[in-house]
Amino acid sequence: MKLVGSNSPEVARIVSTGALASWGSAVGPACVASAVGLFVALALRLIFSVGAGVWIGVPVLVLLNVFMLWRSRSPRLNWVVAACADRLYVRLFAARGRIHGNEPEIMVLEASEIPSISARTIDVFLYGPKPRNLHWLVIEPAQVVTEVVSDRIHGLQSGISPNLCGMAPVGPHKQVFVGNDHGPLTIEWKWCRPALSSFLHQIAQKCPSIVIAPEQRSELDLNGIWHGYRSEPKPEQRRLLAQAMRLGFVVKCKWLLIRYKFMTYQEAAAYLAEIQQEEHRTGISTQVAVSVRSKPC
Repeated sequence: MKLVGSNSPEVARIVSTGALASWGSAVGPACVASAVGLFVALALRLIFSVGAGVWIGVPVLVLLNVFMLWRSRSPRLNWVVAACADRLYVRLFAARGRIHGNEPEIMVLEASEIPSISARTIDVFLYGPKPRNLHWLVIEPAQVVTEVVSDRIHGLQSGISPNLCGMAPVGPHKQVFVGNDHGPLTIEWKWCRPALSSFLHQIAQKCPSIVIAPEQRSELDLNGIWHGYRSEPKPEQRRLLAQAMRLGFVVKCKWLLIRYKFMTYQEAAAYLAEIQQEEHRTGISTQVAVSVRSKPC
């Protein structure tokens, strides 16, 4: 295992030729571009005329949106994982503004240092029979590099516990892509392209020396929590809520408590905050979810 910078020739070559997955949402950049374009159109309208605001402001709005969308969705600018025949390149973070020094952000793992990589899917049943599907790329490091890998990634975290799959929170100056909790590397596949199954298929074709393990699939079912008029969830159900919040469903859990337990907004917010504090005190494991039941793929 080694660390390199994103400007190294080795990384540039792999990003151009290897299997590649990129991260990024087009919603934020599009909103920024639209706001700037509308401001320009309004300023032209006030200074000159309505016609100037339309004929100049609209092209500016379109060009800004095109540019921002290109930057947000360019694989070479926003890549997270790249692979070649015998190596895997994992981008640990992207800098937000200036970071002092020249900290290398690419972790390079030899194929011999990776027993396997696989997909992990959690089917979260918040309410009703239709689940929300959450996907992660799981990279299993060899025992000889596990401690070094964990130490490196834990240094990027900001002191808040990661979620069930070890996904790290965002640091103050870095967008962290990779999570780890004394075990596999995990990358949440929420904003990544292509689809996780397609990316693993690319690796299987281009990188035969990297082993693709079967998908790990599990479920988290919250349906039983909402029955009973204003009765508080039992301890096991509180653990289910804690796990759902760690997977990013805080707002949804709050809304369900308001709707089915007839709590006010303040009561629901305070109740969930209490559960989070309780979880922090008791030190619930981030690796083994008690109520996430594994099922065969």
